[in-house]
Amino acid sequence: MLPYLSLAIWVPIVAGLLVLAVNRDRDAPAARWLALVGAVAGFVVTIPLYLHFTLGTAEMQFVETIEWIPRFNINYLLGVDGISVLFILLNSFITMLAVWAGWVVIEKKVAQYMAAFLIMSGFVNGSARLVVATSALVRQLQSGFVYQYAFAMVLGIVVFLFWWLTLRVI
Repeated sequence: MLPYLSLAIWVPIVAGLLVLAVNRDRDAPAARWLALVGAVAGFVVTIPLYLHFTLGTAEMQFVETIEWIPRFNINYLLGVDGISVLFILLNSFITMLAVWAGWVVIEKKVAQYMAAFLIMSGFVNGSARLVVATSALVRQLQSGFVYQYAFAMVLGIVVFLFWWLTLRVI
């Protein structure tokens, strides 16, 4: 079986880097076409994820495991569950729309714009696993007490206000 998840992550990233490497600011149509080909290829490699996904199981599917740094037991591990597969498909589709929508509107730094969308698409596809792990951790921390939720909301507001008042760029 092909490594569909790795392809869903790395095809848009490589396409974005290729758009940057070609750096066709003087030839914006070439950068646009290259970005569109990369976006379509990124979407096409996600279609088998949806088509071959097995419903009715909570198991991770399309799992890819590669030893990365064995000495520290660090692995390249990918997997997808039911909601993540839909997010990956949606993100790849929206990336195609974003490239197409910026076709005429973006006139300056076309290559950088198109490459940014493609690279972000790959990052978002790769973060789906992170979202699943984080949500599992948050579910374990939930207690059900309203005062704890209120405390978390107030803490979030305080952090946001601190950022807004002191750290934001004016």
